Amino acid sequence: MIAGLLLALGSAALINLGFLFQHRGLRGLARDASGGAPVLRSALRNRSWLAGQAIGWIGFIAQIGAVAIAPLSLVQAFAAGGLALSVPIAARRFGLRIDRAQMLSVLAIAAGLAALPLGLPAMHERLHDPALIVATGVGTLVALAFAASDSAWARAAAAGCLYGVADAAIKAVSLSLHRHGLAAVLSPWTGVAAVATFGGFLCFQSALQSDERAVTSISLMTAFAAIVALVGGLAGFGESLGHGSAARLGHLAAIALVLGCVPILAAAHSALAGGATSALTRERRPRPEGDRLHQRAQARRA
Repeated sequence: MIAGLLLALGSAALINLGFLFQHRGLRGLARDASGGAPVLRSALRNRSWLAGQAIGWIGFIAQIGAVAIAPLSLVQAFAAGGLALSVPIAARRFGLRIDRAQMLSVLAIAAGLAALPLGLPAMHERLHDPALIVATGVGTLVALAFAASDSAWARAAAAGCLYGVADAAIKAVSLSLHRHGLAAVLSPWTGVAAVATFGGFLCFQSALQSDERAVTSISLMTAFAAIVALVGGLAGFGESLGHGSAARLGHLAAIALVLGCVPILAAAHSALAGGATSALTRERRPRPEGDRLHQRAQARRA
């Protein structure tokens, strides 16, 4: 379980770094490229967006492994905590600094994640198809209701719901592999995972392109994905948050602490994206002295 949760944390850091590069790329797209297909066509010509996709998909593949071997109800909480790794890494990469509030949020997330595995009972996960069908069905309906809106926050919430549904379906496939072997890959849950992942991808790319600072989009996507995955893990796989009310409340408080710090670190992500873009612009902009020397050289040649 610990190995799976650490894998979830590392994969989430890669996914969030990918979001950072994607946001930098989408900021440069024309405003008239709104909606799923136009955004995708424009983004495919942007190097920063493509680099973000490569990093993000590596993280997503690692997250599939984490979902397969760790409790789904905790994997998404650790995925939210991935911001605590990606923000310092991105700040170092772009030569920028993070403030005290952001550093305290990193430490708070670390404390919350460290508390989550404590006191958990030994779990023997079993797939409860009827309960999981209801949970994923409700999550999908909520996502469709959000996706019908044109606002960035609603599309981000829709993306979070769909990503949570996809993780639950991936977990169902992984458990079926133990009983049915490779034939489990042909189950309907594989199709649910693929469709929900692609739908979440389109919704989140549209939200990033519409949200100037990306804080709301990243925060809402992370929160809704964690909530849907938590419900799916408890209802569909018989997972537990601990023995007794005190243990359950403690684990819920730790999850709330992690999610509460997400907006602060999402703001840091947005600032890093803007700061890195500004730094690149300053590097490419010729210096005034260089301009004057260039003008004098042209005058002499004339």
